[in-house]
Amino acid sequence: MTTQIMFKIENKLKKAAQKRAKKEGITLSDFFQSATRSFIEGRLNVGLTGEDMQEDFEMYNSINYKKSIARARKSKKFYTSSQLYKKLGL
Repeated sequence: MTTQIMFKIENKLKKAAQKRAKKEGITLSDFFQSATRSFIEGRLNVGLTGEDMQEDFEMYNSINYKKSIARARKSKKFYTSSQLYKKLGL
């Protein structure tokens, strides 16, 4: 028995993955099944690279990000994690 998984992915990323899978002689579905098996068996590890962390660091320290957070905190729709847990009864 099989099931269907739906998730959002950037179109450019999907097209590149399809192109690479086709070049390897498999479908994108075959790739995801293989990657899932490898992940379950511990043969595929997912983690941030130094480059990813640098990009995140730069984003979090940007003026626009800080201004966005300040605006969000002033809005009535913003909750800290502790406020959210309390609101959800956790």
